[in-house]
Amino acid sequence: MRKIFINIVIVMIVLVGAGLFYQSTQQRKDVSKFPAPGKYYDVGGISMHLDCRGNGSPVLIIESGLGGGSSGWSLVHDALASETRVCAYDRPGIDWSAPVHRFADSTEVSNRLFKLLTVAGVEGPKILLGMSAGGIYVREYYKNHPGDITGMVLIDSSHEQQASRFPPRVMSTISMYTIRINACRLFQPIGVVRGLGIMEWFIDPDLDEATKQPLLARLNQSHYCESQYWEDQSFSGEVSDELPPDSLGELPLLVLSQGKEPKAYVGDDFTLEQAMAEAEIWDTLQDELMNLSSKSRRVIAYESGHVIQNDQPDLVIEEVQKFIRKLQSGVE
Repeated sequence: MRKIFINIVIVMIVLVGAGLFYQSTQQRKDVSKFPAPGKYYDVGGISMHLDCRGNGSPVLIIESGLGGGSSGWSLVHDALASETRVCAYDRPGIDWSAPVHRFADSTEVSNRLFKLLTVAGVEGPKILLGMSAGGIYVREYYKNHPGDITGMVLIDSSHEQQASRFPPRVMSTISMYTIRINACRLFQPIGVVRGLGIMEWFIDPDLDEATKQPLLARLNQSHYCESQYWEDQSFSGEVSDELPPDSLGELPLLVLSQGKEPKAYVGDDFTLEQAMAEAEIWDTLQDELMNLSSKSRRVIAYESGHVIQNDQPDLVIEEVQKFIRKLQSGVE
């Protein structure tokens, strides 16, 4: 039995070593094939990636949703940059920014972005664009650094009270997610996640290969699932507030919301009735976000799910460009 145990241990060591070699080799190839399109800046000892394109004022600053970075805006970045300067960045551990593997609340996220823009010399009037969780982060940014913010765009933004206002999902869904993310954290560094093509399940199959492959390369990084875990842990407290979001006063605001018909998810034990109830509450929350400003407008993307910049990129481009032009011309 001892000899069998030793042989098993040796085989496991060999397999782990082979997996580590495979993962590191493929990751180096990805870095070479898909280099960062922007520049790196040191922010408090963290190497952070900022991708600024175009010229003009005000500058549009993009804050992505959980687990998303600058590469997730590839279908709209250049088109928006034809209107003004557009800067998308990566939070730690996402896309091309270095990981930190720890908790970071919205105050830290917003202050880190402020420092990044300062180090990078991004000056002058700015429009903050926040998608999903990014909506909470940009509202926190405005709360802490309102001075040069001239407008805000929220794309299917999260709401500070959504955790307590959504109908409860069954515990099996929550437990399954916990199992998945922890398994991913364990097996991604040794090449199992990459080898089985698991991250492809999380990419829109309708995306063309030129868009999909760079995204897949970023998701397959050894630290991605670990970074996703910490983003989720950090963000869970941001949507459990007792108080509603802070008013934006008269700040010009554009709210884009998903409008696709809800559907059931059999594998997650999420019924159509639950999906419809959640969609109704989400619609109410989006209205509340619109009402944070006295100078706001809401647009519903009827052919989109949550990721509107992928589902209806032309709508995002059209509405955000329109919003930018109004601010540039001084039209309310």
